[in-house]
Amino acid sequence: MDAISQIRSDTSAINRANSSLGGELGKDEFLRLLVTQLQNQDPVNPMDSSQFASQLAQFNSVEQLINVNDSLTAMAQSQELIGTGLNNTLASSLPGKTVKVATNQLKLDNSREVPVLYELSTGATEVEVNIYNSNGTLVRTETLENKSSGENTYTWDGKGDSGKNLPEGDYYVTVSAKNGENAVEAATYVKGEVAKVKYTSNGVQLLVNGMYVGLGDVEEIGVD
Repeated sequence: MDAISQIRSDTSAINRANSSLGGELGKDEFLRLLVTQLQNQDPVNPMDSSQFASQLAQFNSVEQLINVNDSLTAMAQSQELIGTGLNNTLASSLPGKTVKVATNQLKLDNSREVPVLYELSTGATEVEVNIYNSNGTLVRTETLENKSSGENTYTWDGKGDSGKNLPEGDYYVTVSAKNGENAVEAATYVKGEVAKVKYTSNGVQLLVNGMYVGLGDVEEIGVD
């Protein structure tokens, strides 16, 4: 078998192997093809191997990048596991402690009084509180005037705009504020004692004031 025939035979074998591997040329196959070319070239009229050498260098660079990517992926997974472990450890210490949680959830029970806590970035001449039921229907709107910056409280009596008592259950609130014509940043939250910790596929959940809230939404622990 002459040199060209040998190379073609080896190349065909490599191509068949590539087809079984999804068409990707591996490092071992590439080296085999390069060595076959060098072994069977005509010493009087050698074939140009510079392209093979260049491609091999590129192949090695790509392989190194793949290895770096694999290492970074493994590192990220390790850090995620460490973070999960730390969160679980922290959560296990929270029952009985008071926390401040960023959320717009409300729970209406038989007490018929629900504190709506909100924080203003600056003082506001007008604050609008909108309460919605679990279906997203607006059930109560309240307009408050001249509220100071920082933490504020509006106590909802559990009634709708019609003045009738609304059924117990889950609600949510939005708060918008302005000072004259300028909008004021407003954020809602709840404060309460952690009654229970639940570990779910969506992360750690804390039972606060009868509602489950995410551990990641906790802003303060041990607040007054």
